This record gives sequence, C-alpha cells and structure tokens, in this order.
Amino acid sequence: MLRSIRLGMLLLITASSLWGAMAFGAERIFHRVGTDDPATIDPHKVSLPGEQLVVLDLFMSLTTPGMTGRPIPGSAESWTLSADGRRYDFKLRRNLKWSDGRALTSEDWVYSFRRMLDPATAFPLASRLFPIRNARAIATGAMPVTALAVSAPDPQTVRIELENPTPYFIDVIAAAAMPVPRHVIEKHGNEWLRPENIVSNGPFVLEEWRPNAYVRARVNPNFWGADQVKLDGVVHYPLGNPGTLVRRFNAGELDLIMVVPPERTDELRAQHGESLRLGRGIANEVVVFNTRSGPTADVRVRRALAMAIEREVIARNVLGFPGVGAYSIVPPGVLNYDRGAQPDYATWGSAKRLAEAKRLLAEAGYGPGKPLRIRLAFPSTDLNRKVAVAIGAMWSQVGVRADLQQKETKALVTEVGVGNFDAARFVWLASFSDPYAYLERMLSVGSAVGMNTAGYRNPQFDGLLAKAAQEVDVTQRSAILRQAESMVLKDQPVAPVYYLVGRRLVSKRVSGFADNPRGLYPTWLMSVGSR
Repeated sequence: MLRSIRLGMLLLITASSLWGAMAFGAERIFHRVGTDDPATIDPHKVSLPGEQLVVLDLFMSLTTPGMTGRPIPGSAESWTLSADGRRYDFKLRRNLKWSDGRALTSEDWVYSFRRMLDPATAFPLASRLFPIRNARAIATGAMPVTALAVSAPDPQTVRIELENPTPYFIDVIAAAAMPVPRHVIEKHGNEWLRPENIVSNGPFVLEEWRPNAYVRARVNPNFWGADQVKLDGVVHYPLGNPGTLVRRFNAGELDLIMVVPPERTDELRAQHGESLRLGRGIANEVVVFNTRSGPTADVRVRRALAMAIEREVIARNVLGFPGVGAYSIVPPGVLNYDRGAQPDYATWGSAKRLAEAKRLLAEAGYGPGKPLRIRLAFPSTDLNRKVAVAIGAMWSQVGVRADLQQKETKALVTEVGVGNFDAARFVWLASFSDPYAYLERMLSVGSAVGMNTAGYRNPQFDGLLAKAAQEVDVTQRSAILRQAESMVLKDQPVAPVYYLVGRRLVSKRVSGFADNPRGLYPTWLMSVGSR
C-alpha cells in the first residue's frame, strides 16, 4: 500500500513537472544577453549600457527608440516645436497608465524631470538634459529644482523649454528621461525597486532580479501599447564567458547575444549563417594624440602619424569587415548630418600619403638619424592588441618606432587624464545621435572640457560649435558643424581609424529584429516563435 502511494506521488510530481515545462515552453519569453550586470534599475541612477537596456524594457520616455535606432513616439503620441526651436509641447497618449493602473499625467513628468536634475539624485546622465533651460544650474546646485523649465499646462501636455535650439533633443530623452512613480517612491523610499513594490510604465514590469544572473520581467497589461506586444516576458542576462554564451545559443536557450568576440566571426558565420548579424555602428575607434606636450604637440607629427595609418588594411585584414575604415570624426548614419568631413589625404594613394608623412616628420626634425619614438597605449583586449600591432607596423614605414603599451582601461583613462601619454586608442561612443556629440569632445570651453582628452585648444573651433548651438535651421547647422569638423581634422588632435562593428547572434525564431547603427533593439517590437 505504501509503495502504491509513493508511486502515485511520483507520477503526480512527474506529471506536474512536465505540465510546468510545457506551460513555460508555451510562453513567449525573449532571452537576451546584453553587456553589464545591472547595479541598479532606477532609471535616474543608471549609467552602464546594460542597465539602460533593462530600463528601456521597464520604462518609456516621451519618445522611445524604434527598431531603426531613431526615436519614435513613446508615452507622447505627438509633439510640436516652436518656430525658434526652443519649446516642445508633448501630447501624452490618452489613458496613459502606470503598471498598477494609476493614471500617468503630465505632473508625473514634471516630478520626474526635477528628480533627474536634482543634485541629491546624482543622475550620471544628467548632463544629457542640460539643453533644458536652467538644467545645468539646477544640477550644480545653483538653482532650485522648481526653476526647471518643464511644466504641465494641462494633464495631457508636457512643456519643455530649451536654452538653445537642440535638434537632437527627442533623441536624447528617448533613452535618458524616463518617468518614475512618485506615489510609489514616497511610499517605499529606496525599496521602491523591489519586485513586489516596483511600478513602471514600459512594456514590461519587473518580476525577478538576481544580481550576476538575470533580470526577468513580465508583460505590462497597462502599457499603452500592450496589444502590440507579442511576448509574455523577457529575461536579460549579463555578458559572460563567450564560449558559454555561444553554447547556450547553440542549445536554443538564448535568442539574442549583443556582443560576439571578433575572433569567432568566421567560425560563427560558418555555423549559423544569417543568424550572425554584422553592421557598422555610430561609434568611432580613434587614436587620441597629446596636443599639450611631447612630440605629438607638433601638428606636423600628428598629421604624419594619421596619414601613415592604412585604415582599409586594418578593416579588411584585422577586423574582417572591409569598408569601415574611418577618416571622419562623425560616423555615417548619425542624425542631423548628411555627410562627414574628411581630411585632404583621404583620397590620396598609399605612396603619396607615406611620402608626405615622411616629409612632415623631416620638417619636424625627425629622420633616420633621429627617429621619432611614440608611445601607443591601448585597452587590454586581443583585438586592441592586433590593431595596435598593425598601426605600429604602419608607422615603422615612415621611420617611427612605436612603443606599444597594453593597459587596463581604468589605468589608461587615468594616465591619459593627467596627460601622461603620446597616443592612445579609444572607442568614442556618443550619448545621442548628432554630430555635436562627437565634436564636443574637442571643445576647450564649457562643461565638455573633461572629454577633451587630447587637450586640443582652438578658439575658432569653439566659436563654430557655439554658433551651431544657436542655429535653428538644421541644414545650416549641419554646414557649420562640417566646417568645424574640417578644421579639427586639419589640426588632427584625433585620428579616426575605423567605425565600430557590431556583431550579434540572433536566433532564427526571432521576428521583428532589424540591425541599426545605435545597437538598440527594443524587446517589445520583437517576438519569438517556438523553439
């Protein structure tokens, strides 16, 4: 009798387990691997790309990234811009709600923007919102948050007034200006992010968060576009061991891997074919020169070193992606810019460039009797080492001896920050899709000075960027910024090398995916079939 009871319980447990597995299998869960393991999912505390990917699923700003990477209507169904380019009126969608069913009104946005700029919040991305009138003064404690030029003329309208015309503003707020629920924060304080407390307004709401493991979210039935979401949930995993991730992808456990090791490109292309997606991003791999001291303080040396880099050789032979060699500081595909500027030598043949580089070095006092020695520092990865070796070999063709210095990223950033370098390789990622986001890195005035690692100083360049900031007409603004880019390429404080290549693995069961230069793939716009 006891044996029969035990056997019956075993059969019941087995049947329940099978039913649970079948039920889970029937759910449409999207499994994606991002980059960083989130330290927070508070949209006003995040700073890392991996955190932002999770936040984009849980919250939605007035605008939101579309599958093309360009901003589309989000919580606002439409907006108007004043003739002087300094005031936006956003019209919220009808019956907009938080995930707990409470109405989301324009007053929630006023509260949220004030929280973003409040010095007590210490929002790492607050500077992206400095185009808003008084935002900078508030973030630095010079003015109260109530002075922020964000208002609610009526429950369905959010009015935002800007310091200057900012054509990239709707792109900035798409990923850096999420609303937060005041009623929940005031009730739970710092505990408002716990799964049992959290309230959000995006397509998904937090279900479970295990640090260093995953963030699981379920579909939000109160999301304004819930009928457009073809998923039951999403699970975000932090980037881990590449080999393990590929094995899990091969086993059908993962639907999207955002970062694929470059050295495995050929292997994975042969194994997965069209599931491996490669595309040029709107980021730039550059060599930054020290313009303040050392041999690279001489513009002739900088131009010679830049000329000697065979960009397409690196793109073809090192990256395995011909066509991404970069001469422009602003990558192709950036919004509000029809084409980037290029240096005069971009169209020259290899022989002419090398001859001119040798001439410039000789004019600067270097030659066979006195070879130029340059320190080239780079972040410690296998790909960076290969690129550095290639650049060093190219410089040797014009008589330059390169001392390659592989460093941990934090150490490299510290040394460059104090000017202890000659040349250093970096990836330039932009916080928004606009030429200004790349060119401001060479400003010698204003809040962007900290990004000017080259120490470049040119009052004419600064003046052109200031002029562009006042221009309402996008075409005229683009022309001014191109003039500024041409100027900085002539002075060469930075040598673009190649445009960043994105490598993704996308399961064949995923539909709705489209690659884009931003590398943003909103989960709610995708769906999955059966495994």
